[in-house]
Amino acid sequence: MPKNAIFIMLDSFQFNYMGCYGNKWMKTPNIDRLAKEAMVFDNAYTEGLPTIPCRRAMMTGRYTLPSKGWGPLDPDDTTIADMLWGKGVHTGLIFDTPPMRLPKYGYQRSFYDVIYGQHGHELDYEYYRHDAVKNDMKYEDYLDQNIIDNFRKDPAFEPYIDHNIDEINCILRSRQNWKNEEESMHAAVLVNKAKAWLEERTKDKEHPFFLWFDCFDPHEPFDPTSVWENFPCPYDPDYKGKEMFLPAMGPAKHYTEEQLHHVRMLWAEKMTLVDKWVGKLLDKVKELGLWDNTMIILCADHGHPTGHGEHGHGIVRKVHPWPYEELAHIPLIVRMPGVGEGKRNASFVQSVDITPTILDWLQTHQEAAHYGKHVLDSSVSNVDFQGFSLLPLIRGEKEKLRDFAIAGFYGYSWSIIRDDYSFIHWIKKANAETYEETMEMVNIMYDFGGGAGGKFSKSSQTEEMWSCTPGDIVLPAEDQLFDRKTDPFQLKNIIKEKPEVAKELLQQLKLYMAELKAS
Repeated sequence: MPKNAIFIMLDSFQFNYMGCYGNKWMKTPNIDRLAKEAMVFDNAYTEGLPTIPCRRAMMTGRYTLPSKGWGPLDPDDTTIADMLWGKGVHTGLIFDTPPMRLPKYGYQRSFYDVIYGQHGHELDYEYYRHDAVKNDMKYEDYLDQNIIDNFRKDPAFEPYIDHNIDEINCILRSRQNWKNEEESMHAAVLVNKAKAWLEERTKDKEHPFFLWFDCFDPHEPFDPTSVWENFPCPYDPDYKGKEMFLPAMGPAKHYTEEQLHHVRMLWAEKMTLVDKWVGKLLDKVKELGLWDNTMIILCADHGHPTGHGEHGHGIVRKVHPWPYEELAHIPLIVRMPGVGEGKRNASFVQSVDITPTILDWLQTHQEAAHYGKHVLDSSVSNVDFQGFSLLPLIRGEKEKLRDFAIAGFYGYSWSIIRDDYSFIHWIKKANAETYEETMEMVNIMYDFGGGAGGKFSKSSQTEEMWSCTPGDIVLPAEDQLFDRKTDPFQLKNIIKEKPEVAKELLQQLKLYMAELKAS
């Protein structure tokens, strides 16, 4: 039987909202079931944040943080679909992640089958902007007045409330056609398309397949079934406020604690629904007789800031380039049939390890396909990767692959995470005090909503940030140091108490970043 691989990406699925990662109140029975038959990685981190840099790293096996931010695939980026071209592996991309299909971005490149879910997610709700309103739904029913008033008083974020209202109105236009969960929820629609694709693939008994399943749920809007079918959120049934499925980007201080908690509970409900549909996808894999010869990798690209403290360090949604634990730490579950089942691994693994792992499992020929040389330029081999295959960890051949992980936002922040400490180096100002500063920050982080072709992110780094003379490190006052053993969610900055440790980590971080940039 040919070996197959399925990669399941669940956007914004917070690692500590899963039962298999220790959560006691969340219901994720299907992912937990997968975890019992797989290896669970406890220290998986996305290096380049957020959505697009992460996927570029996962697709190419190369770090993005030193050199590329949010932007299109470049001609010199070689993706897993490029590498499998012409090698007898049928590739499929089934996705509803709008940033992957932004104009000229090219993340569908080289996949044989490309199937899109449905319109309506963030960055794709514009599709419904001009639709006629068929019912009496209006933004005022989904956004509390105190939040509008608080944003109006904040010069750095005042325009964001108007943007938020516009977002809500577009989403309401898309959701006015809601039928039921199976026909209207994004994750459900996508899973059903993936099930049909798998049924078709099983007709070919000779060739392996690789499926990249990229589900934008549970990304915001946090609009689970309860919002559209008018029943209480099961995780917060006594809440009396409005169903704020899309909070405005900005400071958490503009919300009450009750409102922030309910936003998180809507998000939690959506995660539970995504788990339900992932379970249906896994059941189909078993039903089709693919379970014993198919590797399954499940992960997220990042978490999400939704409040104060460990929930978001004081922000709601990704409005600042802050690579704290709640954003950078991701779930990663790898099922290799018959090996490593029910085990955990605490070593550091990163988003760049995805493609090397899948290719190692598929064991494709390393030489480039004859007609693919114009795409690949030369033969692709493991020396082109900066990531590592995880199979030696799963087989028990190695205990760890690296001594630390890195994370950050290109041009704004670098972070290093070790067993003992984590450290964040701020390249640029981490806080916005005016609307102009806020807009500059967001444009660089998101490439002007994906419409600038990478122009904003490519111009955001300077040569000064790379300077690193051993023994002569200058420690910026704004940088942050945390004790991972006593403060895993990075709430108490101890840089003043341990400046020498901070200098050590800054030097280690800069040297490693320079090494990656040169390789």
